[in-house]
Amino acid sequence: MTPSQFEKQIEPRWQKLEKLLDEAEKRAPSNAVEDLPATFRQVCHDLSVAQHRMAPQRLTQRLNALAIRGYRMLERRSAGGWETFVRLFLVEFPQAVRAEWKLFWLCTALFYLPAFLIAAITPSHPEWAMALLGPDGMGQMESQYGEASKPSDYVRENFGSGFRAFCFYILNNVSIDFRTFAGGILGGVGSLLVLLFNSFHFGAAFGYVHYSGNPLTLYTWAVAHGAPEFTGIVISAMAGMRVGWSVLRPGRLERRAALVLAGRRAMPLLIGAAVLTSIAAVLEGFWSPMDLPPTIKFATGGLCWVAVAAFLMFSGRRQTDAA
Repeated sequence: MTPSQFEKQIEPRWQKLEKLLDEAEKRAPSNAVEDLPATFRQVCHDLSVAQHRMAPQRLTQRLNALAIRGYRMLERRSAGGWETFVRLFLVEFPQAVRAEWKLFWLCTALFYLPAFLIAAITPSHPEWAMALLGPDGMGQMESQYGEASKPSDYVRENFGSGFRAFCFYILNNVSIDFRTFAGGILGGVGSLLVLLFNSFHFGAAFGYVHYSGNPLTLYTWAVAHGAPEFTGIVISAMAGMRVGWSVLRPGRLERRAALVLAGRRAMPLLIGAAVLTSIAAVLEGFWSPMDLPPTIKFATGGLCWVAVAAFLMFSGRRQTDAA
């Protein structure tokens, strides 16, 4: 086989690798990116054959450049440690949210609209909130957000310290995220049900405090940590529903392959949601119980909501543009 015939025969593999590398560098969601390792190995074999046959320098240089580029990409994608984790949260996570913006707004509506509805009708129909919260839930709302209640007293009496409160909240918040995501395996229905359950619960809690407690205490408590916590719940539902839809609509792939691919794409969403709710646990354990003027609490809470929104909208855009 002449060098020209050799080049013509295997050139489609080189073009495929170049396309895969372009997509990987741009973080573009594509099924073909999953073929990168196998295609890279094939091109490395082509380079070995070309060198053995003493092919023209132009040919070996092109193959060598492709092999180096592929190696660097695979090494970067497989690297571990804090650098990878930070990049995942600061770059890949917001990019994944923006890529699924329709699903984000759908889950946002499914979370907030029922909550607002329950909260609005509870003052005139408190039996709705009572049925959702139960005796224990109503007692907790009254002890934490009653007329004479203070957040610092509640944390001290129930947890003993802000650190123990933080440990409780981080376990509770992250477990909600993972339960919401895990429900997606049932065609997305499980994630939807968990999302709606949390929506009804939060709506009932807010409505019941308006009915028999002190709303100002509730809002000064929740305004700051609510931004990352509620957003994390919504995004974990996104991740679960994306996995569930891959089971229902696998396209040309087998259901198992579609499920694996969807799980990989949903992982930045799930990890990002867990980080957001962990940040919420820090705020809920240490900041929310502080006895500060309401103006300071509301100003801080407003900054938290703006920071979360700006992070999801703008973080990671420079990396996309550079690619």
